[in-house]
Amino acid sequence: MSRAEVEKALKENPVAIYIHYNHGSEDAHWGSEDEAVVNLENVELLSGRETYCMNCLSAKKLGVEAWKGKATAYWGYIEVFTFTTEAPDEFREFANSGLKFWLEGKTWKESLQLAKDLAKALTQKLVEAGKYIASVVLQGDADALRCYTEDMPPTSDCAFRRLSIRLFGPKIGWKLGKKHIVISFAAVASIFAYALGFNTLDWMVFSLNPPENWYFIYPNKLGMPFWWAYFLGGILPLSIGAFLAGLIVGMVTHLKLLKKKSG
Repeated sequence: MSRAEVEKALKENPVAIYIHYNHGSEDAHWGSEDEAVVNLENVELLSGRETYCMNCLSAKKLGVEAWKGKATAYWGYIEVFTFTTEAPDEFREFANSGLKFWLEGKTWKESLQLAKDLAKALTQKLVEAGKYIASVVLQGDADALRCYTEDMPPTSDCAFRRLSIRLFGPKIGWKLGKKHIVISFAAVASIFAYALGFNTLDWMVFSLNPPENWYFIYPNKLGMPFWWAYFLGGILPLSIGAFLAGLIVGMVTHLKLLKKKSG
């Protein structure tokens, strides 16, 4: 089918399940070698509907964007789906299992667990039949399987993203772009640097802070000469804080200009 045909069908059936059995990539479902039928440009068509994919890689980016756009469910793989010709029935059974379980009335969460349990049983069956390569490959497919729903949000390999999700929850954590994350952490680092610098200088120059109020370990306490400690513990953190504050202002201004340009 062409992109226009798929878009027309999805628009005419806004809550129908969308099933894609064809080639996929991280950010697209392909209808032919040179035409994506669904990608990041029209992913909003998956909003409010279940999507079941038997394709490669699309859960990695497209599935996350569909989830962020309030897709009810997105079933797919974050790696290339592979199979061997020595066990076609087992691979076929696993690939179709999630849809089968869901049609039988299971929730998507239950269907995901049942599909992974099925994969374990099938891999054991293949081992017992001496089909070791097929067993390993099928287990790899099961490990790459994902299902994103409201109660099963996507996870991330990015440390900053994981921290954002932990701090703000998946809905906000996934909406934060890389620039937002950089700005947030730059702001925290800037505040810390300013606090360190001012507190150090206050302690060293004005001697107003008794030891019980020291919040940081200063270079001077490690045996450094006074002026080295003055620079490393006070002037340098203040300079870093000022640099980060400038970076934040620049990035926020840039984002505002982009937003104004786009609309």
